Amino acid sequence: MAKKAGADRTAAAMKAGSCSRKKARVEPEAKAASSSKITVTLDPKLLECSVCCSPLVAPLSQCANGHITCFECSSDLSYSCSLCSGPANTHCSALERILGGLAVPCSFQEHGCTEMIPFTEKLAHEESCLHAPCHCPIAGCCPYPGRSLCDHINAEHPTIQYTRITAGRLYPLSMRHDEPARLVSLGSKVVFLLVVDRSIPSGLTLSVIHLMSDPIEREGFKYKIQVHTQTGILSLSGETQSVGRLRGPYQAGASLFVSNTMWSPPDSPVYLELKC
Repeated sequence: MAKKAGADRTAAAMKAGSCSRKKARVEPEAKAASSSKITVTLDPKLLECSVCCSPLVAPLSQCANGHITCFECSSDLSYSCSLCSGPANTHCSALERILGGLAVPCSFQEHGCTEMIPFTEKLAHEESCLHAPCHCPIAGCCPYPGRSLCDHINAEHPTIQYTRITAGRLYPLSMRHDEPARLVSLGSKVVFLLVVDRSIPSGLTLSVIHLMSDPIEREGFKYKIQVHTQTGILSLSGETQSVGRLRGPYQAGASLFVSNTMWSPPDSPVYLELKC
């Protein structure tokens, strides 16, 4: 009887040890499975809204034909798919969960950014990515990465002349015939750039931009450009375009055209007025 009890205890101990070893094996495997990630190659267009073609932003809606729309487009559609006119009132929660766990490379990877960004934060990251190519309004300048337009001009265009003026006063700028731009300041911090575009064979255009060196810097400055020509006064006024970094080639919101036959730099100063 004693032998039988001893054998039972031995069998129980062996079984418990086996279970313990099995549990020890399973727990690391389960932990590894829960923390593992996979890398997939996916056509980026599959993650675009079927309507606006922008990256999908939750909450997502889907019609019966599988057209997926982002939040803004589904709101505008009043639950009707613009591609097939079918009802688009199915909440696509499965894809939302996938997007929530998806990490993608920055669009500026080829320019040096090595970040892997959560898909839902991709647009916000690229707005401030220091590797994003920026553009300069000065003719002949190539795209550059990172720094603000103001810092770029100070570093790469040291020959651009600098003039300080008083707010609310029409100030004459005596400009050379080949001058591509002029830096103009109100006080010691607020800086503007008078851009001279000579890409039009018959003349030139003048425009003004406010160079923002700080995101919280105030905007909404007013300007007036006047050119006294041989045949009269040309004038343009409006609100300045405020720029920290130009993400695309410069396009003036408004510009003053002066034909070659009317403008003679020594005799035709450009007058500029800036005010808050």
